[in-house]
Amino acid sequence: MLLVVNICFSQDSIQAKKIYSLQDLEKEINLKRDWKSKIGNNLSWKETDFNDEEWKPQTAVFFNMKDSAYKGEMWFRQKIQIDSSLVNVPISLIFNSKADATVYIDGEYKGIFGKAEMISNPDNEKNHPVVIAFNKTGEHVFAVHYKDSLYSENQSVFSSNGFKLSLVTTEKYVEKTEVNHYLWLAMTAVGMMFLTLGAIHFILFGFYRKFVANLLFGIFNFCSGLSILLGYATVFKSGIDGVQFTDMASPSSIIFSLIGGLAISATVNFLFNKNKIFFYVLLTLAAVSLILTFTVSKNFMFLCSIITSTTMLEAIIIVVIAAINKKTGAKIIAIGLICSFSFALFLGVFVGIMFGMQKLNTVTISIIIILMILSFFSTPFAMSAFLASNFASVSRKLQVQLKQVNNLSEQALNQEKERKGLLENKMNFLETEVKERTKEIEIQKQQIEKQQIELLSEKQKSEDLLLNILPKDIADELKESGESKVKQFSSVSILFSDFTNLDSVSQRLNSQELLDELNHCFKAFDNITTKHQIEKIKTISYSYMAVSGLPLVNDNHAKKMIEVALEMCDFITSYQEERRKADKPYFEIKIGINSGEVVAGIVGIKKFAYDIWGDAVNTAARMKARSENGKINVGSTTYELAKSHFDFSYRGELEIKGKGLAKMYFVETKTN
Repeated sequence: MLLVVNICFSQDSIQAKKIYSLQDLEKEINLKRDWKSKIGNNLSWKETDFNDEEWKPQTAVFFNMKDSAYKGEMWFRQKIQIDSSLVNVPISLIFNSKADATVYIDGEYKGIFGKAEMISNPDNEKNHPVVIAFNKTGEHVFAVHYKDSLYSENQSVFSSNGFKLSLVTTEKYVEKTEVNHYLWLAMTAVGMMFLTLGAIHFILFGFYRKFVANLLFGIFNFCSGLSILLGYATVFKSGIDGVQFTDMASPSSIIFSLIGGLAISATVNFLFNKNKIFFYVLLTLAAVSLILTFTVSKNFMFLCSIITSTTMLEAIIIVVIAAINKKTGAKIIAIGLICSFSFALFLGVFVGIMFGMQKLNTVTISIIIILMILSFFSTPFAMSAFLASNFASVSRKLQVQLKQVNNLSEQALNQEKERKGLLENKMNFLETEVKERTKEIEIQKQQIEKQQIELLSEKQKSEDLLLNILPKDIADELKESGESKVKQFSSVSILFSDFTNLDSVSQRLNSQELLDELNHCFKAFDNITTKHQIEKIKTISYSYMAVSGLPLVNDNHAKKMIEVALEMCDFITSYQEERRKADKPYFEIKIGINSGEVVAGIVGIKKFAYDIWGDAVNTAARMKARSENGKINVGSTTYELAKSHFDFSYRGELEIKGKGLAKMYFVETKTN
């Protein structure tokens, strides 16, 4: 991907000089061509009247300096023309550079920018915005003193040099800063999710050490998370405009990517391949390439990347062969690996093309993020599904073995009773034989007791896993009696939401598309309820049900539930706008909330479900039924609890099924 980006950015076309106007500024004025350069350092070169006719024409972005006199320090100059629309207009100067660079405009110092000095002094934030204003029309001179204090003649071929200078409005600068920040947060979150997934599989390996695949897959996830945090997250933190000066192929990122690739290859070999010769060859090559990278030249990082891709291809080939041979779990892992590799390949090509065409905008950035997520999570999702299935199978086998051991124990005890009876009747005749048989029984008993100890140990591990799924008191109650007693809560708030235009939407979507849209919305609702520590109860067809104030009692349950409802409405509004722009059908939502007393607990004996009951629940459903599209309808109990936090509009007393007239209110806004 880096190679594609570098090639595209280096192919600058020659354009005639123009006179810049306010309209150009609103689109962004990029000053990356038409520069003149000179190696060395002389402060007089910043002056407006300095004659630079003999200077060498130079492109600032991705320049390659082949002159032996170049030691990392040189000057750049460029003259631009502006019209009257840019006079006395506040302009944000955006400057991205691999090295330190001092900028002068019309001979006046404007600031120092860059990254090299920040390595030794990370608290010195120099890439801050500089606001300038031209006081006259006509010609203005930009001079840049470029100094790479980390310059080395043995730089890696992956290291890019130069700078990028552009002029934008102050409003556009703020917009760019916010986009870069959200991208960095997204990539950091993805990296932390991988680290968390790795920690989970390390814990699972601790519970069952015979299954080495959990350890190997945990290493893969942990290394993937570190690679993302040290590579992609660093790229987005520096900003899209300066991505060409960011070292995505950092040694740490390359190392963790390589180790992660070897880990996933080892996982697949452990599960499906008996002949592991090729894996050991790759392992040897990886060690050699790492040694060459850190002892000879960083250019060998390219070899590390090739080996990483080779390990993925080897893993794909192994699982495809295993899937053809119909080995358990091979099919889902093959799909995950193929999808991950394909999305990564397409991502690299797409990013290279977009950078080369300079088409980075909200849509293309969203596509890049989606492709990253699909590439990152295809393999972990498939492998986690397989490992979960495997654990379930192991648990079932342990239960069968435990039952068999109990039967054997009972049979052994019955046999011992029969033999004792025979001993009483034939004591005089069979004393010698009884002693031999008793000795055999004792040996069998010892073996059985040993098996029981082992099974009790495995049973304890299973119980520990159960405690990771259900609260301890509920788990103990279920194990002892097979059911859990319900608990009463005196005051909670219940939310029901419903999509109201399903007939019109379903006419334009097939079943899979309709299910995808519902899943998209319900996943967003899940994120919102989790954020506010609200308990999701269930989804009922196209409805969503949640409760605030249990199982942990919360006096502000009504306020928190209305905040959740408002965020759900905000999400649906944004979702409708996106679907409307794409000329696609979208859902309409209405929400009802009521507060009151409920009981809650576990129902059923299989596939346990936590649920709530009570008149307040039924009333909340009626509130939803009497609500309107895009509105949050609440009853009088909820209104009394939350009226000091929100603005409401009184609807009057309306008829509800089975309860007669009831006061209802629409939530309007949140009170500051």
